[in-house]
Amino acid sequence: MSRRSRPPHRAAEATPAEPTASRAAAASESLPLPGTRPRVALPVHLPAAAAACVLVAHALLALLLLKEDWPATRLQLLALGAVVGLAVSGGVLWGVGTWLGRRIDRITEVLARTQVGDYTQRVDAGLHDDIGMLARRVNLLVATSASREKRIMESALSDPLTGLPNRTLLSERIRHSLAMSRRSRAPFAVAVLDLDRFKFINDTLGHATGDTVLVEVANRLRQAVRESDTVARLGGDEFVLLLAGGEDAAREVTGRIADAMKAPLHLRDQLIDIGMSIGIAIHPQHGSDDLTLLRNADTAMYRAKRRRAGVEIFDGEQQQEVRRSYLSMLGELRTALEGGQLVLDYQPKLDLTSGLIVGLEGLVRWHHPTRGRVPPGEFIPFAEQTGFMREITRWVVNEGARFAGELASRNLQVSVSVNVSAQDIENPAFSGGIGDTLRELRLEPGRLTLEITESGLLSETENALRNLQSIAALGVRLSVDDFGTGYATLKQLQKLPVHELKVDRSFVSGMNQNRGNQTIVRSTIELGKQLGLRVTAEGVETVAELRALAAMGCHEIQGYYLAKPMPPAEVIAWIEMRHALYASSREAYFKMLVDNATGK
Repeated sequence: MSRRSRPPHRAAEATPAEPTASRAAAASESLPLPGTRPRVALPVHLPAAAAACVLVAHALLALLLLKEDWPATRLQLLALGAVVGLAVSGGVLWGVGTWLGRRIDRITEVLARTQVGDYTQRVDAGLHDDIGMLARRVNLLVATSASREKRIMESALSDPLTGLPNRTLLSERIRHSLAMSRRSRAPFAVAVLDLDRFKFINDTLGHATGDTVLVEVANRLRQAVRESDTVARLGGDEFVLLLAGGEDAAREVTGRIADAMKAPLHLRDQLIDIGMSIGIAIHPQHGSDDLTLLRNADTAMYRAKRRRAGVEIFDGEQQQEVRRSYLSMLGELRTALEGGQLVLDYQPKLDLTSGLIVGLEGLVRWHHPTRGRVPPGEFIPFAEQTGFMREITRWVVNEGARFAGELASRNLQVSVSVNVSAQDIENPAFSGGIGDTLRELRLEPGRLTLEITESGLLSETENALRNLQSIAALGVRLSVDDFGTGYATLKQLQKLPVHELKVDRSFVSGMNQNRGNQTIVRSTIELGKQLGLRVTAEGVETVAELRALAAMGCHEIQGYYLAKPMPPAEVIAWIEMRHALYASSREAYFKMLVDNATGK
């Protein structure tokens, strides 16, 4: 069978058992693949056209002679036919050549545009001849080049994990916004968003879980912003927002983002709380170029993180001073630890059954020689981020254990609780260090309690579980601090060797005016009882809250109603005075407990 008569492939003729052949046949109809041959070859066009022109010319000449009865010799007839045939065939060949030339010119034009990055043009293939096949191949080349160029641009300008714009594209868009703002004088905002405790998620739950959290955060940010806004990821857990409008618009959008992040992330059988801090810089007040705006937004973000405020607007000189102060804090913290500037103040815990003081929580304080009293909220987050928290925790545990020994030497049956971080329980050597401290001080293990936040206890890594089990085996008590804020499941609590739940102050304070909080507190107390755990309510500020908690069956309370944190010597005197009053007159003791708000 000749090439001209070979039947074309048809996708419709493929049987269901041959899907691959069907797709291949369909592809051969739409795009020329390597080895595909044209139905009509270009060399056939021109000879065929010329022969057809000569035949048509002869036919027309014969008809004319017959109609006009024009006498002519055979030689004259042939000569005339040749002249007419050449004229007609020349005209036809000129037309065909012009048509073919235009098709080739179009292919050349499309290739030239492709070379300069314009992939929008395509060639009309027309006939299925050599040029048509070439046109199809050019179209395929352009489409492939466009797709490859798109992938290259996306990888160069977007974050591969989340698909968000990266730093390069963000800087370009900020510069574009700056140019537009100079012409229209319209303000815009740059906001830096940083996740809280993301390092803990990575370290305890693994980088795959961390990536899942980042993708979820990116999706929530996309849904919370407007179409005119840009969400970019700079790397790690740091995102940047480019927001149209001034301060009011920025606050509105970041408010929606805060609401979107409130819902925990459901990952397998675990809930992960997504906390964040946002700093905002407004153009033109806070910067006239992209680097300045980003730097000032970053400064505001760190202030929000230290103050746990959620969102902060850059405020110029004050925040510049805070930033310089923050950068020098690491060296000062080390000096503070070595120079005795860190101290533990102790807040009492009251047993609601006996009415006695049965425990103290040691709270770290920093007495800076020039800054004065530095709140924990300013240096603890910094210490956690820089890894210096382990040094602080080691000192806190040793100091708390030493004070517990001093209380024992005074025959006070009062235990001491100290706070440890999630990073500490991930440290393989942590439980060994606790054991060394107990042996060195010859302290009864039950006099020491380690408080770990609920979110910190959610880690189920091998190191964390081994540490907790080893510490519990020593006889040291473990407490779940800030319970109710970390979404721990009943299954997880049953697996952990803990002895106490501490209801977070956000649920306790004002619970008599909030039925929802009251229900949470009551449910937590019942849960603790069912698990065989003691329950302590933090943040008790009124006698009404004390009575309500006693009626619910809560074991212990702690808060400003009972006493504020006090230095060691003061808290010892405070306890001894109350125990002496209790021994002499319980009626007077309980009257003082109810009538005197703080006893300080």
